Amino acid sequence: MIRKLIKSILGENFTKNNAKLASVNFGIILLMFLVSGIMLFFLPEQIPILHNGTTEYPIPTTLGVWLFPIIALVINISFIKQNRLSKINSIIFAVLLVAMVAFYFSFI
Repeated sequence: MIRKLIKSILGENFTKNNAKLASVNFGIILLMFLVSGIMLFFLPEQIPILHNGTTEYPIPTTLGVWLFPIIALVINISFIKQNRLSKINSIIFAVLLVAMVAFYFSFI
């Protein structure tokens, strides 16, 4: 069911060859969403996203925690559309997950 939905959205670029890599990437992104949802309850009201020397630019936590997973989801869909999925993409998404968790734990 999910495979049919994704194939209808992404077209012919979603083949069996890259379906395994896409499912791994979507699994990592799902973990990102789960971690972000859980960490939302433990983070302060605002988290700094941009740093300019000693100046920090905070944004509300409810917006900030969803930035990593949404950007990863958009990038993954664009990789599928362009037929550019590889093992390197999955490794990069896993590194992004670890960096996201480290970023969140730096505020606790």
